[in-house]
Amino acid sequence: MQIRAQPIHTSAQPRGASVFVFHKIASPEPTPPEARTRHLRRSISRLAALFLPLLPPAAIAQIDTTSIAPHRYLVLYRNATIPGDAEAHLLSAGTRLTQRNEHLGIAAVQSPASQDDATTLRLLAAQPNVSYVLHDRIVSALHIRLKPIAPTSNDNNGAQSLPSTSTIGRLPTHGPITTAPPSTPTPPPSTPPPSPTYDTYYTSTPQGWAVQQVGGYGNNTPGAPAHGPWDTTMGKGIRIAILDSGVDATHPDIAPNLALNLTEVDQSAYPSACDDGSPQDQQGHGTWTSSLAAGAIGPGTGKIIGVAPAATILNIKVLQRMPISITGDTNPADLCEAGEASGLLSWVMKGIEDAVTNRADVISLSVGAVADLTTGDGAGLLAAFNQITYAAAQANIVLVSSAGNDGLDLSNLRYVELPAQSRGVLAIAASTNPACAQNTTPGATCTPGPVSLAYYTNYGAPLNALAAPGGSYPDGPDTGVSGWILGACSSGLPNTTDGLPADSAHSYGCFNLGHTAYVQAMGTSASAPLVAGVAALVRAAHPDWSAATVVTAMRNSAVTLPGLSIPLVNAAAALSLPTAQ
Repeated sequence: MQIRAQPIHTSAQPRGASVFVFHKIASPEPTPPEARTRHLRRSISRLAALFLPLLPPAAIAQIDTTSIAPHRYLVLYRNATIPGDAEAHLLSAGTRLTQRNEHLGIAAVQSPASQDDATTLRLLAAQPNVSYVLHDRIVSALHIRLKPIAPTSNDNNGAQSLPSTSTIGRLPTHGPITTAPPSTPTPPPSTPPPSPTYDTYYTSTPQGWAVQQVGGYGNNTPGAPAHGPWDTTMGKGIRIAILDSGVDATHPDIAPNLALNLTEVDQSAYPSACDDGSPQDQQGHGTWTSSLAAGAIGPGTGKIIGVAPAATILNIKVLQRMPISITGDTNPADLCEAGEASGLLSWVMKGIEDAVTNRADVISLSVGAVADLTTGDGAGLLAAFNQITYAAAQANIVLVSSAGNDGLDLSNLRYVELPAQSRGVLAIAASTNPACAQNTTPGATCTPGPVSLAYYTNYGAPLNALAAPGGSYPDGPDTGVSGWILGACSSGLPNTTDGLPADSAHSYGCFNLGHTAYVQAMGTSASAPLVAGVAALVRAAHPDWSAATVVTAMRNSAVTLPGLSIPLVNAAAALSLPTAQ
């Protein structure tokens, strides 16, 4: 699957699910139905190799091995409990314990290169209390398509102000909206005050539409209704764990709220010349999703605002930038510049373990894959994710996951989207901007219309999903109405320029756009962190509510709109509930 994104150009110049992926959105060229078919085939064929349950040898031989991390395995224990003597038993199987995830009941192990795979699987399967043995996998994001746009503003250090009038179409405090309200720009005063250089994409352009649509407004914040959920809370005291490609810890929309800067990346297991493995985002995706959930507000911050702008961000990096193959090009710099984020599945699991350990209140997962339950490995994938996510939910954490970008009707019970459909997870489908109604016709421009499901989002009753903005076509300019969603992006390692991080002077940042601070993009990757921000607002307003109660409140308060088959998350309505029932 692909993401189409465009940078909000600043001082930087433009640079030139499959297995287990960032949710990326396909271009409507070819048409959406054709894209859906193509991506379904790709997702299912690659997913089939993700997990390896305890299958007979004949079944094991059928499993694709292209994404297997050699000599690395995941061992799932019954009752999600790792026995006290597990390490000794693992040693007897010729393996070395590399990761012990107590909250999940899963161990990661490594075998010597001299020990063949079949022997390792057999010996591990024979250990006491083992329910599944799985190959650790290389998990990756597919090729990213990007479209540069003309420079219109400086970066988040902000010497240049943006326009002072707004044409934003917003969701009202309660109730549905089917078209964008007409905009009436406010006449400037005869002697205008100095324009602020912070929060300006939110306060002075229509680019904050997605945050506002789910309820990120109020407390007299310019650019949106003066009163709303932020009158009650901005999420202070709530910890949102973002499991992604890291964050840009120096970005002024991220830094004020960043409390944990952790990496699970082990380059001895999966090295990359494109990334130094540190918590710093050198790909872009994680900074974008984090800013939508909890981008900071006020003087000294950047140019956007997240849904819960006073919440705490726990950065748990589980993927790194990796080179991709380009026909006829062996230049490492080119392969890295076009690279995508990937890592090991064990890093993702360790990230969830560390989110529990670090007292996360909400986990946002913009990752996922389609599993075919008629295959042994598909059933194993479901069982494994159920074990992982249930353990986190039992730790009183709200888990929010993207519903997926395959355009699938998951009413066909053969297929499930994971982790969105795993135990204890709230799945989020993608919706559109009423000020820029969905239109995938090439060359279309924004016109008001109804909120709808984005053409690429997965849907269907078994998802039991809520909806939140993911964006769709048409796109728009930096400071105008757009169907896409603007968020922060990474400038790579501090004090570097774009290039291979082999020295202290170079690194990669925002996708293949160089060191740019903001980007427009679309996909269910946006929908999940937006709802994670809403969950943070509800938890902050009701600290006595359990995670399950918070999810119930969001479900009971979601708005039903004409033509939208999945209810739309609404923080204002959720906060108005005296109880969740």
